[in-house]
Amino acid sequence: MRKTLKTFAIGGLVIGGVCQGAVSDTIQGHFGALSNQASSQVGNVPGNRYNADFEFSYNRNVGTLRENELERRFQISSLVNDQNLTMYSVQEAYVGGNLTSKDRLKLGRQVLPWSAVDETWGFGKLNNRRNFDYFTPGQEGLTGLLYERRSSNGMRYRAFVSGLYVPEMNPGLDIDKKKRAITSRHPWADTPATSAEVEGVQMDIRYDVDYPEISDVIYRYSAGANIGFESKHWVVDNFIMRKPENTTTPDVEVNVDFVQNVVNAQIAPRFYYHDVVGSSLKYRNKDIEMYVSGMAVRPNEFPDVDEQVRYTEIKNKKQREDYVGGGISRSNDLYTLAFNYVARLSPFNREKDDLSLDPRWNQALNVVAVRNFGQRVSLSADAKYDMLTTDRLVMFRATYRVLSSLVMNAGVNLIGTPVSGKSYWSPYTNNDSIYGGLRYVF
Repeated sequence: MRKTLKTFAIGGLVIGGVCQGAVSDTIQGHFGALSNQASSQVGNVPGNRYNADFEFSYNRNVGTLRENELERRFQISSLVNDQNLTMYSVQEAYVGGNLTSKDRLKLGRQVLPWSAVDETWGFGKLNNRRNFDYFTPGQEGLTGLLYERRSSNGMRYRAFVSGLYVPEMNPGLDIDKKKRAITSRHPWADTPATSAEVEGVQMDIRYDVDYPEISDVIYRYSAGANIGFESKHWVVDNFIMRKPENTTTPDVEVNVDFVQNVVNAQIAPRFYYHDVVGSSLKYRNKDIEMYVSGMAVRPNEFPDVDEQVRYTEIKNKKQREDYVGGGISRSNDLYTLAFNYVARLSPFNREKDDLSLDPRWNQALNVVAVRNFGQRVSLSADAKYDMLTTDRLVMFRATYRVLSSLVMNAGVNLIGTPVSGKSYWSPYTNNDSIYGGLRYVF
């Protein structure tokens, strides 16, 4: 008979912890509300004024490959903003078990921790993103079957296959078929233009969206492999993955009605594949971790681009992407300090590639600092700066644990963009926040 132990953790409950080592159940989460109305001049964007959020996580962890228990993981979160838009995200939902002492299977939605640079900088090329907001995009897993084999010498072999495709759900758009308009209640959605100047005449733009059948969306394959190594201090990952892109690409046909002075845009969301190749090397020693990571993204298909899509501001030209990055962090019960860097190696000329999406980051630095004052008070700062475009993201946050299950939080999120107004972050300049909130944690 197995002996069990019940213990409490900050913000969560651990039940069924096994004294002899291996199996534990963890349930944790929170629900709360946040207001961004401290200043009428900051964050006064529909959808960014206040919200309520919920998060629930359950994990049955199996510590060793010798255990016959099934590992289970389920994590879901939801957010409702002031525009009555409900966003939700299933980050992970899988079961896993051991075939032998060396072989293991996982089935379901799972985050693949194969690329440190993709995770750290929120590129969303390997895993999906939660995308409730772009300050903290988070990660969502891919849905499929993962096989893993571990050798006694530390080598690991992994293979992932899937016949289901679940694109990123956030930020979403609202399609009004009668008004032929595209809008959004999500403050981070970059909606297309409502009007355009054509040959010196200002014209309204009307949209018709042709959605594919659901079966044409979800029945798409993904396949990937990872060869790595893990020891007490070192972790190595080398992977290749072919999968659909995490978001759709709009194919656009435009015609201009000079009689009624209207631009008609026919939009058909399409699903394109890309190959993601990458490597990561991590070193861990006590509370210090260092890593270097690289990633290359290669589109498999290139849509035909009509120059007239400039009217709609819908960009769909594909680009090859290459990134390399690294970082160092130290974390303990008292504080966390981290420094990260990323560089885009692939070329991008905004004047020539203005029908392509701007790179999220080009040559960027990131500094993170967290200071805990006992178990009640915590202060944190997170700053990112792109040395090429001068984009800046700055986050300050303070939390105070009023009771064991009640936490107050307040903070400031700021966005800075180049004077030219031309960068990935430029459409979201007004999404700053000076906020305060309250959460019940369990």
